[in-house]
Amino acid sequence: MIVLKSWLQDYINIPWSDEELVQKLTDAGSLVDSCYPTLDQNVVVTEILEIKPHPNADKLRMVLVNDGKEQKWVVCGAPNIEVGQKVPLAKIGAKIGDIVITEALIRGEKSNGMLCSELELGLGNNHLGILILPAESHVGDPLSIIYESDLVLDLEITPNRGDCLSHFGIAREIASILGRSLSKEPISLTMSSSNVGKSLSIKVLDTDLCPKYFARVIKDVKIGPSPEWLVKRLRLCGIKSINNVVDVTNYIMLDLGQPLHAFDASKVNNGQIVVRKSRKNEDIVTLDGQIKNLETGTLLICDPEKPLAIAGVMGGESTGITNSTTDVVLEAAEFDRVSIRKTAKYLNLTTDASYRFERGIDSANIEYALNKAAKLIKDLAGGSIMQGIAKHDSEISPICVSYDFDKINKLLGTTLKREEIDKILKQRGFKIEEKCAIVPTWRHDVTIWQDLAEEIMCIYGMNNIKAVPVPKSSSPQKTAYYFKEHLKDILVDLGFSEIYSYAFMSDLDIKTANLNAKDLLVVENPVSPENKYMRNSLVPGMLTAIAKNPTYDPVLLFEIGNVFGKNSETTRLCIATAGNGAEKVADVALNSLGKLIKLSVEESKKRSLTREELKIYKIKKPVVYYVEIDLTDIQNKVKLDEKKLKLKPYNKDIIYRPISKYPSVTRDLAFIVDKKISAEDIAKTIYDVSDMVINVDLFDEFSSDRFGIGKKNVAYHLNLQAQNKTLQDKEAQILVDNIVTDIKKKFDAKLRDK
Repeated sequence: MIVLKSWLQDYINIPWSDEELVQKLTDAGSLVDSCYPTLDQNVVVTEILEIKPHPNADKLRMVLVNDGKEQKWVVCGAPNIEVGQKVPLAKIGAKIGDIVITEALIRGEKSNGMLCSELELGLGNNHLGILILPAESHVGDPLSIIYESDLVLDLEITPNRGDCLSHFGIAREIASILGRSLSKEPISLTMSSSNVGKSLSIKVLDTDLCPKYFARVIKDVKIGPSPEWLVKRLRLCGIKSINNVVDVTNYIMLDLGQPLHAFDASKVNNGQIVVRKSRKNEDIVTLDGQIKNLETGTLLICDPEKPLAIAGVMGGESTGITNSTTDVVLEAAEFDRVSIRKTAKYLNLTTDASYRFERGIDSANIEYALNKAAKLIKDLAGGSIMQGIAKHDSEISPICVSYDFDKINKLLGTTLKREEIDKILKQRGFKIEEKCAIVPTWRHDVTIWQDLAEEIMCIYGMNNIKAVPVPKSSSPQKTAYYFKEHLKDILVDLGFSEIYSYAFMSDLDIKTANLNAKDLLVVENPVSPENKYMRNSLVPGMLTAIAKNPTYDPVLLFEIGNVFGKNSETTRLCIATAGNGAEKVADVALNSLGKLIKLSVEESKKRSLTREELKIYKIKKPVVYYVEIDLTDIQNKVKLDEKKLKLKPYNKDIIYRPISKYPSVTRDLAFIVDKKISAEDIAKTIYDVSDMVINVDLFDEFSSDRFGIGKKNVAYHLNLQAQNKTLQDKEAQILVDNIVTDIKKKFDAKLRDK
């Protein structure tokens, strides 16, 4: 939300600098997202020294100006400039509205800034020519010395703080920070002798959705443009001026946070306003000219014949204020927040009014806002205000929140006295009655005592709470998690890879594993047939993994997971080895694990699959050894030594490199080498070729006589990436050629083409 410092100062004198104001509001909960002056300091007074035609454009001219420091040429198309005039120049880097001025090339000529009009600077509506400054203006001075500059604050208001969506609301926040009270000046209205009851009646059919509805009638107004001060304030807050009556309704919304709407009284049939829900298949043409098909139950403002407005969202086109309007019905109301939000969402029509109604308005402020708007319309558009207010006014009970001083201090980490807490709450607008805070009508977000604590913190300040170090605690006892991680470390250190297999089994899995379905736990309502049974062993999943990795030799796998019986769930470890040297590796693994799970390892038998069983699983390895160990009891009983859990130091030097923001290039290379050569040595050599080799991944390695006696194939995925640019194909190819050359030279390798 945009607020102006000058507008805030209509309500309260701000003793702080602009920087202090930003910090104070942010600390109190109204985050200032950005702030900027209406006149940038880089907009300065310049003198025109020379004017000549633009060589490439008939309607443009080249203007030589002096900004007090240097002379520079600027391209300008305004017809009203002459040599010797003082004019405003937005220098390079100046911000004009949402535009930052940069050096520009206009029709082939360089422009070092921009000469500005009254409209561009937000000083008026004239945009037909450059603003001509007084002759006595001093060249080089910021324009803010001549014209008063305002501070624009862009606030990020949280959805629960609807009370801060106005200048008065922010001024009230500032007053509470300063420890002052803020009140609204009384409104004195001059009214005609005619009573409003003769021209207007109000009927609210759903008092839950519309607890309050007030309206005044102003007769014989003259629709016209608004004065410059009003237009300027609206423009700086992002609202376009329409006419004096509509502008007043927008102004009061920004001023007090109360949305208003003005109807052309002559178009309200029989002078009757009915607040009701929409009927089936009802629609309305809104002020933006769109036909809105309404859901049944949408809250509407109507006359006896037709809808006049979508309550709290947007008015209807049929009763909008036009140049021919003479009599105005001015409404101010309170609507149910949830109802307004639902309506705005399904219509995809979020407006400044609905934004505020959704977050809650001050129900005690409605009549005041209506009166202030009526007075301002009379001042700007003439006419007479009829005596009295047509209204529907439901009484709303105040909210009382009980609180305990000790609880608040404990929550905040403070030692505030009762008097201090009560004083702060009073500063925030609460009334105190025996440990009970009466919530002000503008605060819809305070319902529990913790909300009161937050209010206290807004004033007391987070920075005033002393930091208390967290007491040191003893290390927690090592759980089964650490035990399983230690087992994994042992196996990984021996060259094993961990797998995760599905906990579900299908009929095909049972048949392949030669299991009895009667022993398995059946899922009553499986998502698919593959999820019909719960596994009672890790072995089937392990053997399936071996069968799917025929190119690796040897295969060293393990898994720690849960298995399911009909009456219990247990944790197991399964180790499997296959291929050359499988039995030896299996023995080493069992011996290493035996230090922690000795009894279980001795009781478990290392089993090798028969040739028939290998065929069943479609395993092409000559032999497979596996062992499955129940860890359920062991992991709960074993006492872990802290020193044993520390891994052995990693001997290799670790070199870190920054992560490049540029994409990598992928290449695949395959070599025929002697089978005795380690694939890791080849990978290391590839890494050494260039820093641009960021990953070398071995994806294929197998021996065959077709490569030659004692030869094997090794294939790698390579990722090549530069730190400062995207690698071109030619650059990547040069790098690949260098890699191939080094591998051929060092390992007597041959590049495999197919």
